[in-house]
Amino acid sequence: MRAAPAALLLLSVLLGGAVLPLSSSPEREARAAEVRAVRSPDSILGRPIYGKARVERYARSIGATRYILRTIPLYYRLAPKRGIAPDVLVAQAILETGRGHYGGDSRPWNMAGIKKGGAVGDAPRDFERPRTPRAGVRMHVNHMAAYTGKRPIGRPHARFHDARAAQKARGYWVRRISQLGDGVWATDPSYGRKIRRILDEMGQ
Repeated sequence: MRAAPAALLLLSVLLGGAVLPLSSSPEREARAAEVRAVRSPDSILGRPIYGKARVERYARSIGATRYILRTIPLYYRLAPKRGIAPDVLVAQAILETGRGHYGGDSRPWNMAGIKKGGAVGDAPRDFERPRTPRAGVRMHVNHMAAYTGKRPIGRPHARFHDARAAQKARGYWVRRISQLGDGVWATDPSYGRKIRRILDEMGQ
Protein backbone atom coordinates (compact mmCIF):
# COMPACT_ATOMS: atom_id res chain seq x y z
CA MET A 1 0.00 0.00 0.00
CA ARG A 2 1.43 3.39 -0.97
CA ALA A 3 2.02 5.92 1.80
CA ALA A 4 -0.09 9.05 1.67
CA PRO A 5 1.70 12.31 0.69
CA ALA A 6 1.22 13.69 4.22
CA ALA A 7 2.83 10.60 5.70
CA LEU A 8 5.78 10.94 3.32
CA LEU A 9 6.18 14.58 4.28
CA LEU A 10 6.20 13.70 7.97
CA LEU A 11 8.73 10.94 7.36
CA SER A 12 10.88 13.39 5.40
CA VAL A 13 10.90 15.87 8.28
CA LEU A 14 11.75 13.17 10.81
CA LEU A 15 14.67 11.98 8.69
CA GLY A 16 16.12 15.43 8.13
CA GLY A 17 14.58 16.07 4.74
CA ALA A 18 15.53 12.76 3.11
CA VAL A 19 13.05 9.93 2.61
CA LEU A 20 14.88 6.60 2.58
CA PRO A 21 13.50 4.12 0.06
CA LEU A 22 11.68 1.32 1.85
CA SER A 23 13.36 -1.22 -0.41
CA SER A 24 16.92 -0.21 0.51
CA SER A 25 18.92 -2.81 2.38
CA PRO A 26 20.60 -2.17 5.76
CA GLU A 27 23.99 -2.69 4.09
CA ARG A 28 23.24 -0.05 1.46
CA GLU A 29 22.04 2.40 4.09
CA ALA A 30 25.17 1.77 6.18
CA ARG A 31 27.42 2.43 3.18
CA ALA A 32 25.56 5.63 2.37
CA ALA A 33 25.88 6.82 5.98
CA GLU A 34 29.60 6.09 5.93
CA VAL A 35 30.09 8.09 2.73
CA ARG A 36 28.24 11.04 4.27
CA ALA A 37 30.33 10.83 7.44
CA VAL A 38 33.72 10.97 5.70
CA ARG A 39 34.93 14.53 5.31
CA SER A 40 35.63 16.29 2.02
CA PRO A 41 39.33 16.77 1.10
CA ASP A 42 39.31 20.44 2.20
CA SER A 43 37.31 19.96 5.39
CA ILE A 44 38.89 20.16 8.85
CA LEU A 45 35.92 18.64 10.65
CA GLY A 46 34.59 15.13 10.30
CA ARG A 47 35.97 11.62 10.11
CA PRO A 48 39.47 11.08 8.73
CA ILE A 49 39.97 10.05 5.13
CA TYR A 50 43.10 8.10 6.07
CA GLY A 51 43.31 5.64 8.93
CA LYS A 52 45.99 5.64 11.60
CA ALA A 53 47.98 2.74 10.07
CA ARG A 54 48.20 4.44 6.67
CA VAL A 55 49.27 7.73 8.22
CA GLU A 56 51.94 5.97 10.28
CA ARG A 57 53.29 4.25 7.15
CA TYR A 58 53.38 7.57 5.34
CA ALA A 59 55.20 9.27 8.22
CA ARG A 60 57.87 6.56 8.23
CA SER A 61 58.24 6.78 4.45
CA ILE A 62 59.13 10.48 4.61
CA GLY A 63 61.61 10.08 7.47
CA ALA A 64 59.44 11.61 10.19
CA THR A 65 61.01 11.53 13.64
CA ARG A 66 59.64 10.08 16.87
CA TYR A 67 58.03 13.44 17.60
CA ILE A 68 55.56 12.70 14.81
CA LEU A 69 55.34 8.92 15.17
CA ARG A 70 54.62 9.01 18.90
CA THR A 71 51.84 11.54 18.48
CA ILE A 72 49.86 9.93 15.65
CA PRO A 73 47.93 7.53 17.94
CA LEU A 74 47.21 10.46 20.26
CA TYR A 75 45.78 12.52 17.41
CA TYR A 76 43.47 9.65 16.50
CA ARG A 77 42.36 9.41 20.14
CA LEU A 78 41.88 13.11 20.96
CA ALA A 79 40.91 14.96 17.77
CA PRO A 80 37.65 13.01 17.19
CA LYS A 81 36.49 14.09 20.67
CA ARG A 82 35.94 17.51 19.14
CA GLY A 83 34.90 16.38 15.67
CA ILE A 84 38.27 17.36 14.16
CA ALA A 85 39.83 15.09 11.55
CA PRO A 86 43.06 13.62 12.99
CA ASP A 87 44.72 13.14 9.60
CA VAL A 88 44.45 16.89 8.98
CA LEU A 89 46.20 17.68 12.26
CA VAL A 90 48.95 15.13 11.60
CA ALA A 91 49.55 16.67 8.16
CA GLN A 92 49.70 20.11 9.76
CA ALA A 93 52.13 18.86 12.41
CA ILE A 94 54.36 17.35 9.72
CA LEU A 95 54.42 20.72 7.96
CA GLU A 96 54.89 22.84 11.09
CA THR A 97 57.67 20.72 12.61
CA GLY A 98 59.54 19.84 9.43
CA ARG A 99 58.58 16.15 9.79
CA GLY A 100 59.43 16.37 13.47
CA HIS A 101 62.97 17.69 12.96
CA TYR A 102 62.13 21.13 14.41
CA GLY A 103 64.36 23.39 12.36
CA GLY A 104 62.70 26.62 13.53
CA ASP A 105 62.19 28.35 16.85
CA SER A 106 59.44 26.01 18.06
CA ARG A 107 60.56 22.99 20.10
CA PRO A 108 59.12 19.58 21.06
CA TRP A 109 56.35 18.80 21.91
CA ASN A 110 54.86 21.89 20.30
CA MET A 111 53.29 20.29 17.23
CA ALA A 112 52.04 23.36 15.39
CA GLY A 113 54.21 26.39 16.22
CA ILE A 114 51.81 27.63 18.89
CA LYS A 115 52.98 30.70 20.77
CA LYS A 116 52.38 31.67 24.37
CA GLY A 117 49.42 33.87 25.17
CA GLY A 118 50.08 37.48 24.18
CA ALA A 119 53.45 36.66 22.56
CA VAL A 120 54.17 38.46 19.30
CA GLY A 121 57.83 37.64 18.72
CA ASP A 122 59.49 34.68 17.06
CA ALA A 123 62.16 33.86 19.63
CA PRO A 124 62.18 30.38 21.20
CA ARG A 125 60.92 31.86 24.48
CA ASP A 126 57.73 33.03 22.70
CA PHE A 127 56.58 29.49 21.92
CA GLU A 128 54.75 27.03 24.15
CA ARG A 129 56.80 24.07 25.43
CA PRO A 130 54.48 21.16 26.24
CA ARG A 131 56.15 18.61 28.51
CA THR A 132 54.69 15.43 27.03
CA PRO A 133 53.45 14.13 23.65
CA ARG A 134 49.87 14.07 24.95
CA ALA A 135 50.12 17.65 26.20
CA GLY A 136 51.41 18.73 22.80
CA VAL A 137 48.65 16.97 20.89
CA ARG A 138 45.95 18.23 23.26
CA MET A 139 47.25 21.78 22.81
CA HIS A 140 47.16 21.38 19.02
CA VAL A 141 43.62 19.95 19.10
CA ASN A 142 42.52 22.77 21.39
CA HIS A 143 44.13 25.39 19.17
CA MET A 144 42.20 24.11 16.17
CA ALA A 145 39.12 24.01 18.37
CA ALA A 146 39.60 27.73 18.99
CA TYR A 147 39.39 28.43 15.26
CA THR A 148 36.52 26.05 14.57
CA GLY A 149 34.30 27.09 17.48
CA LYS A 150 34.66 23.82 19.40
CA ARG A 151 35.05 23.37 23.15
CA PRO A 152 38.59 22.72 24.39
CA ILE A 153 39.62 19.44 25.98
CA GLY A 154 40.37 20.25 29.60
CA ARG A 155 41.90 23.59 30.51
CA PRO A 156 43.27 25.20 27.34
CA HIS A 157 46.58 26.99 26.87
CA ALA A 158 46.56 30.79 27.03
CA ARG A 159 46.87 31.20 23.25
CA PHE A 160 43.53 29.41 22.83
CA HIS A 161 41.75 32.50 24.12
CA ASP A 162 43.72 34.80 21.79
CA ALA A 163 42.89 32.61 18.77
CA ARG A 164 39.22 32.27 19.75
CA ALA A 165 38.85 36.06 20.18
CA ALA A 166 40.58 36.75 16.85
CA GLN A 167 38.34 34.30 15.00
CA LYS A 168 35.21 35.69 16.61
CA ALA A 169 36.29 39.13 15.43
CA ARG A 170 36.57 37.80 11.87
CA GLY A 171 32.94 36.79 12.14
CA TYR A 172 33.11 33.15 11.07
CA TRP A 173 34.40 29.75 12.21
CA VAL A 174 37.06 28.03 10.15
CA ARG A 175 35.78 24.92 8.39
CA ARG A 176 38.25 24.40 5.53
CA ILE A 177 41.98 23.79 5.31
CA SER A 178 42.15 26.46 2.63
CA GLN A 179 41.02 29.04 5.21
CA LEU A 180 44.06 28.58 7.45
CA GLY A 181 46.47 30.84 5.51
CA ASP A 182 46.44 34.57 4.81
CA GLY A 183 46.85 35.57 8.44
CA VAL A 184 44.35 33.23 10.09
CA TRP A 185 46.55 30.41 11.44
CA ALA A 186 49.56 31.34 9.30
CA THR A 187 50.51 34.32 7.16
CA ASP A 188 51.63 32.15 4.23
CA PRO A 189 48.89 32.31 1.55
CA SER A 190 49.86 28.82 0.36
CA TYR A 191 49.70 27.31 3.86
CA GLY A 192 46.49 25.42 3.21
CA ARG A 193 47.77 24.06 -0.11
CA LYS A 194 50.87 22.71 1.63
CA ILE A 195 48.75 20.79 4.14
CA ARG A 196 46.54 19.48 1.33
CA ARG A 197 49.64 18.31 -0.56
CA ILE A 198 50.77 16.26 2.44
CA LEU A 199 47.29 14.76 2.74
CA ASP A 200 47.30 13.90 -0.95
CA GLU A 201 50.65 12.15 -0.52
CA MET A 202 49.20 10.11 2.33
CA GLY A 203 46.76 8.57 -0.11
CA GLN A 204 49.34 7.59 -2.74
